[in-house]
Amino acid sequence: MSKQDNPNVVGNIAIVFMSILLIAVGCIMLFTDAVRMIYFCYGAGACLLVWGIWMISRYFLHKEFQRTTNYGFSVGTLVVILGAIDLIRAQDIADSIPNYLGILVLIEGVVMLQNTVQLKNLHGDLWIVSLIFSLLSVAGSVVILLDIRNMITRYETAFYGILIMVGAFALLSLCFVGVRTKHYHKESKRELERNIEESDQWFEGKQETTTAITEEVEEDHADETESDPLPDTDQADSALVEEEV
Repeated sequence: MSKQDNPNVVGNIAIVFMSILLIAVGCIMLFTDAVRMIYFCYGAGACLLVWGIWMISRYFLHKEFQRTTNYGFSVGTLVVILGAIDLIRAQDIADSIPNYLGILVLIEGVVMLQNTVQLKNLHGDLWIVSLIFSLLSVAGSVVILLDIRNMITRYETAFYGILIMVGAFALLSLCFVGVRTKHYHKESKRELERNIEESDQWFEGKQETTTAITEEVEEDHADETESDPLPDTDQADSALVEEEV
């Protein structure tokens, strides 16, 4: 399946974008004090606008309107509107940025939980690691959103560290699923080819056995014919005529 035909490509890009955004915000705010949060709001709004326009363009260029379950146009329009609102109300969003970041962390955690279920069903050995990632991310989102006793304000370093870890966890989880999915399809293909080969060998064996039995029956029939030949009709008729004379 090509990347253009993959209906999950938009979702995968969204997960990668959110993960990189969390890592970038965490690293920059953790290691420098010269960047204000409003700049991230402007940057995120611009990225949303570009991404939404790209989805709308892709909807028409790749004729996604021919698929009944594709909502690239509507999602792209929604993203464009959100990006515009982000640019217009950047200062207000920056004032309550922990809540929006907490929502992103929650989304990442839920997505990683789905990746865990997928890895478990695909018999992936790393599903336990993905489960730990997802549970930690969901727990971190709860801490950020509830902000009990202003913990985020008091422990800003821990807050930005959570953002970095969740973004890294999400990227790793996505890589785990991608690698395991490819291996699973390859294993399924090899298993199918092996079953077909075994079936062909079984039918060939049955055919050889049937052919051997048929040849044996024909040889026995030929031997019986040679040992007990039928009387010559012409000679029998001549003998009958001589007796009558």
